[in-house]
Amino acid sequence: MLFVESEGVTNTDKAPRPIEPVPSVMDEDQAQLLARLSADYAGDLQQIGERAPHAAITALLHAVHAHQAQRVFACNPRWREIAGIAEVPEDREDDVAAALTLLQVARHDLESLEGALLLAARTSSTRTGKPLLTFRQIAAALGVESEQAAQGRYRRKAGTPNDTSSGIDGTP
Repeated sequence: MLFVESEGVTNTDKAPRPIEPVPSVMDEDQAQLLARLSADYAGDLQQIGERAPHAAITALLHAVHAHQAQRVFACNPRWREIAGIAEVPEDREDDVAAALTLLQVARHDLESLEGALLLAARTSSTRTGKPLLTFRQIAAALGVESEQAAQGRYRRKAGTPNDTSSGIDGTP
């Protein structure tokens, strides 16, 4: 989890507890930017309040991008007519800067998630006792060219918890 929030991000009367940074993942500035973007885009993305806070980052980044894309289209009279945009949305340069800053948090979250998923993929299956996924399956899922590339990625992301030759250790 990247940060703590008690009530989630909603449009209700209740004031949510402030988002608190977690050292080495999100600093105080990033937490404040996330809180501000959460408030600014809660109306546009009602599902943000239903998601885990760290999952909301990606949704917020998409909302900022969508607003800016609409603004770019609206600046061109022909596109504005085609898209049916009545007025040009306001510039939100602070939102773009905040979203770019939060990309770092999103990348870290995805890196951690990838390592955790790779570890889960190589954990022994309860049915067969063999790893849940082979490195061939992992390679296909990740879109890498070979089993060896998947093994290397596994070792970089998940490490090798032990030196045995089955299951969770990263062997083929």
